[in-house]
Amino acid sequence: MSTLITLIIASLMSLATPESAENNAEQAQEPFFSFGIITDVQYCDCDPVTTRFYRNSLFKLTEAVNSFREDSVDFMINLGDLIEKDYNSYKSVLKIIESSGLKTYHITGNHDYSVENRYKKHLLLPMPSKNGYYSFVHKGFRFIFLNGNELSTYSSANKSEIRKARNYIAKLKEEGDVNAIDWNGGVSQAQLSWLDKQLDEANRENQKVFIMCHFPVYPENLHNLLNYRDVNAILGKYHNVITFFSGHNHAGNYGNFNMIHFVTLKGMVETEKTSSYSLLEVYHNKIWIKGSGRERGQILAY
Repeated sequence: MSTLITLIIASLMSLATPESAENNAEQAQEPFFSFGIITDVQYCDCDPVTTRFYRNSLFKLTEAVNSFREDSVDFMINLGDLIEKDYNSYKSVLKIIESSGLKTYHITGNHDYSVENRYKKHLLLPMPSKNGYYSFVHKGFRFIFLNGNELSTYSSANKSEIRKARNYIAKLKEEGDVNAIDWNGGVSQAQLSWLDKQLDEANRENQKVFIMCHFPVYPENLHNLLNYRDVNAILGKYHNVITFFSGHNHAGNYGNFNMIHFVTLKGMVETEKTSSYSLLEVYHNKIWIKGSGRERGQILAY
């Protein structure tokens, strides 16, 4: 009997060698999945203005999608302002994205509407919903995309909608809000209700959430969504949101409240030669933002 016990102990010890323990630790650190993010490409066939080199965005975008493809990301996200102006600008940037073969999810920014009025309802950006906001679930994580342009002076040719936005911005200015600027947009009450329902559903299904919007909502900044307080009031009710990603503020930014990471990524169009884009790896307790060019790397726990 003692011989049998000795053999069992020896067998168990062989399974728990330092080498096997190290391999198990490495396997535990493998990401669930990865995805790429670009923002504020703002391409047009235009001469540079101050620090913005519009034509150079084509080679920067090519560099980004090639890098994502080499890293075998699951998909790519465009946080808006793919063009600076001119409807024809879409053809050049979308050709690069579509030829990459990467599944790409888009949201719109304010510059995406810098086209003739007749095109504003029919932007070339492929989206799964007509209203510009949507969600999907990937490997147990919910991705929510907000349309921050519903309430704006630029996204519609409808005079009534433009007047409504101008009145809203005027009211914000009277209240002293630093973000009461025409190139910011807001979300509708219908979209706010939809966001609340999405987060509640994700919570009931035990899903962690990533939120994407062109406009930041935290910290307070002149680039913020017009009605960012309404969004934050909803976010404050839930504890399943990992990160709120945004663009629009080309300098980038970071904040945290309610244990949510608010990450504003830097604009690709800035500087003559240096790009800015990010590869994100999602782990069981953290996300690793691997920034390229001007974008810095960050590891964010959740």
